[in-house]
Amino acid sequence: MKRTTLFTLLLLTYNLFAQDGVIQGTVQDRSGEPLWGSNVYLLGTSLGASTDSAGFYRIENIPIDKYTLVCDYIGYRSGKRSIYISAFDTEGDTKGDESYLDKMGVDQDDNDSGIDVLKGKNLDGVNFILEEDVFNSQEVVVTGVASERSVEVSEVAVTRLKPRKFNESTSYTDFGSLLMAKVSGLDIRKASGTVGGGFRFDMRAGGGLNGNEQPVVYIDGMRVVNDEIGGTGSNALTTGGQGISTLLDFNPDDIENIEILKGPAASTSYGTNGSNGIVFIETKKGKAGQDGPVFNYKFTSGRNSPQFEVDQGFQNRDLFHSLLSDGAIRDNYFSMSGGDYTFRHFISLSQRHEEGMVMWKDKNYFDRNTLRANFDIIPKENLTLSFNTSYSTIDATMPPSDNHIYSITYNTLVAYNPWQESDSASISQLGINFKTKRLISSASIKYYPFSGIDRFGLNSFQLNAKLGFDDAERHNSNLFPAGYNYALFNTGTKALERSNERNTIFDLGAAHNFRTGQMIATTSLSAQFFDRKWEGIEIARDSFGQNAVTDIGSGSNITLAGEWLGNSRDAGAVITQEMSFLDQHYLTLSYRTDYSSALGSSSRSIGYPGMRFSTRLDKLNFVPYQFQMLKFRAAYGESGVLPAHTDGQNLLWSGSVGGSGSGAMISGVGNPDIEPERIKEFEWGLDMNWENLFSLELSSYQQWAENSVIYRPLAPSLGYGNLSKPDNIGSMEMEGFEALLRTSPIRKKDLSVNMSLSYSWNDNIVKKMGDPVFDNYGLVTIREGYPKYSLWGQSVVGATIDTFDLALLGMQGTVPYFDPVNGFQLEEEGFLGRLVPEHTGNFSVNVDYKIFDFFILFERKTGFSTAVGGMWWATGPNNNGHTGWLSSMQKLGLDGLFAALNFIPAEMTRQVTPIVNDDEVVGTIDYDVYQATGGAVVLPIAVQGREAEWEQATNEFAQAHPAFSSNYAEDGSYTRLREVSFGVNLDRYLPLLMLENAISGLRVFASASNVKLWRPKGTVGVDSELNMSGAITGPVGTTGTGYRSVEVHTMPYPTTYNFGLNIRF
Repeated sequence: MKRTTLFTLLLLTYNLFAQDGVIQGTVQDRSGEPLWGSNVYLLGTSLGASTDSAGFYRIENIPIDKYTLVCDYIGYRSGKRSIYISAFDTEGDTKGDESYLDKMGVDQDDNDSGIDVLKGKNLDGVNFILEEDVFNSQEVVVTGVASERSVEVSEVAVTRLKPRKFNESTSYTDFGSLLMAKVSGLDIRKASGTVGGGFRFDMRAGGGLNGNEQPVVYIDGMRVVNDEIGGTGSNALTTGGQGISTLLDFNPDDIENIEILKGPAASTSYGTNGSNGIVFIETKKGKAGQDGPVFNYKFTSGRNSPQFEVDQGFQNRDLFHSLLSDGAIRDNYFSMSGGDYTFRHFISLSQRHEEGMVMWKDKNYFDRNTLRANFDIIPKENLTLSFNTSYSTIDATMPPSDNHIYSITYNTLVAYNPWQESDSASISQLGINFKTKRLISSASIKYYPFSGIDRFGLNSFQLNAKLGFDDAERHNSNLFPAGYNYALFNTGTKALERSNERNTIFDLGAAHNFRTGQMIATTSLSAQFFDRKWEGIEIARDSFGQNAVTDIGSGSNITLAGEWLGNSRDAGAVITQEMSFLDQHYLTLSYRTDYSSALGSSSRSIGYPGMRFSTRLDKLNFVPYQFQMLKFRAAYGESGVLPAHTDGQNLLWSGSVGGSGSGAMISGVGNPDIEPERIKEFEWGLDMNWENLFSLELSSYQQWAENSVIYRPLAPSLGYGNLSKPDNIGSMEMEGFEALLRTSPIRKKDLSVNMSLSYSWNDNIVKKMGDPVFDNYGLVTIREGYPKYSLWGQSVVGATIDTFDLALLGMQGTVPYFDPVNGFQLEEEGFLGRLVPEHTGNFSVNVDYKIFDFFILFERKTGFSTAVGGMWWATGPNNNGHTGWLSSMQKLGLDGLFAALNFIPAEMTRQVTPIVNDDEVVGTIDYDVYQATGGAVVLPIAVQGREAEWEQATNEFAQAHPAFSSNYAEDGSYTRLREVSFGVNLDRYLPLLMLENAISGLRVFASASNVKLWRPKGTVGVDSELNMSGAITGPVGTTGTGYRSVEVHTMPYPTTYNFGLNIRF
């Protein structure tokens, strides 16, 4: 009897503690098709599996406990089941009234009831039938520093983009090109068509007076620098306006997901880092449950083609186009991913070579090599470690462009006679070389210290930390070799610049989720630290003995020498309280305190509150059941823009060399009371899904900028020269509306059609800033009462035809004449238009038919003007590379007069350089009056019988006159076929191609971008997007400069063609 009892106890112990549970089943869609590659896992553990080709999965070795079983598949709504694993298959296997779960100390949740709750040891037939999530409404998005919510309940508009499908069908140089025209409320564009050129943003209405429109970018949680290098600087080391972007270091093929917070209401928990928006980039990770590692290879071959044409009025347009040719593109991308639920890995390698359109390819190219390694490790069920590392090298050369006198655009298009500043042989030697080595690495930890304690929700208590650094080493150089024609640098000049930058982040956080009754509350506390250090040195020498020796030590004279060193720090702490009531109403409250070395000594910290609310109206009984989601949301938040990192310092000194020796001089005057510009935003919106047929997102916002930093010139009597002092005196108001409509009218097994239509309206007005400022051309202004970045001037209505009374000369009658110096009808000086589009719309169609896929994207922008600066410059009296004004002058017979007055060179007269034919001349000089007055009175008049044509020519002359910059402002509206791609999936044909044993997937694609541009009739600029970008030239308030300037001779965008293939092993 004792032996039997002992055996029974041993058997019971074995059953209780030695046997773990098993769950298995299938995953299918609504039509019964198996979903191969679905992830089925136990939430909060390292246990899971992926389905096979039959949709079957099996999870083994599950310890006794209660779990949430989750099933995920891309494009489908997640499925969840409550699971209780016991040592028995049913509660009936136990004796007594008490359930086995009670005996084991496992509490059953009160809410666990119904068909979604399963109990037992070997659970078979745990099947999932997933519904399509056509519009990704269940997707979890970032809504704050330590906050994530699904789209279905998010209280703010979070724009998201999954670029995997786009990357499968084309090859992007950078993530800016990837984002173009795909996000409502965000305008992103290339700064120029030069390969290696940077890109710029306009997020909503611009982020206040001090916002430079560039959002803060996070890659895998690591804040990275988003700057442009080499656009401006010393004459020896600048491209002339458009530089190279630091974000070119990243390969867009590595991107898995992009999320964008577009204003302070959404990004308030990021404080002074969030006024221009936040861009979160998540790179690819290994997938759990795969049988082995998956290898992917992508090859792309393409070309950048100069399909554009400059205006026919440029005398040397054919010469300019002859100096351009197609630039080659070659891209190789290899990745490996895999792992299980305890260790996942993703590794990628890439190599890209891209050439520009300038015919000298060694002077415009872009080479990038990247290596990425991402690892996720779950050593324990309550501990997750993540490591992300990327290393990249860039070798890029950019020719002089934009406002540079040694660019090909300047030397061919500006002057009537080309090569005035140099010659083709000399310019073919020029190119500024940029070399970069960049390492970005981060490590993060997520730990649940009380994962085994269910009381008070302690099992959800989370600790997290992240440490990361971004280390960049840059070597830039430029050479004007000796023996060539450079005017300023005839004896040869070489410039070198070496710089290093390291950014370090350290984040700490804790969060606790607590449920009581029908309310779920999550409290989180986070702290962020950001440290930025930079240093550099530059030197330039000239007077090289020969062009064969280019070592900088062989230059005789030092023309430039300098060094710099800087360190800025900022930190912030934010507390967030999230609440959910009845799984229908959602509220988030937050407050952030920021500290920064850029603040004045009297204002070392500043706080930003935030409040957000949303409610699911579709859960109300009277709302039609066809609404899968109907959500109202509203949010208020504050953010800011930090002043420059030295604005809080009283005085800055710099070294100086003068006639009496070396010493120091005051180089900057700061303000110890300076504070960040504060941006307040209220946003409200409505989101809805209707029967998986369409999704609509509507958002409206209002923003108020206060304490904007304005740089006010100091009185010369103070002894500071031309320096300015920063002060918090500016203000600005902004508003806008955004809409995104997505529809899926056809969803069949062999055919699906998806369409997207977005629209955004953005407006702003400067309320207070003091005296207006202009750019260097006197055309772009920032001033009170008008939008930021406005065009300003006097519009020329036409010419004034006066009448001369011949009685003054003792003659009879009157003579109509035109005064070419003062005879203009002018409107009062005023607003000519805004540079930033007021209305933006995008439309895309994606079609999948059997093995084929097709994508097309259109972009439309209206409500803005552009300044055709290149034509304006080329029309000047001493240039006349554009003959619009000169031709009207010759038509009026005024060329001789203007040459006599030294308004134009003598060689520009029709006798020397005829622009018009004899029969086109409709004006002359009244020689009777000329002779009667001994040449004292010159009256330009019409040729007899050509009066109507003459009057028209006078208007042409007035409206092309270079003295009025407003003549070169025009409607910037355009429609662009931004992108088109076509792909073919050949997986099913691998046996026919006898490749089934070598590879598991094959796809070919072809694509084109910047395909076609439509402009309003009468516009002459090559591309208004170039004019809109302009050049960044200085802070608001600085005398003589403004943030944006008129574009002059920027290289237009190419049309890019790509062909490639994707191979899976």
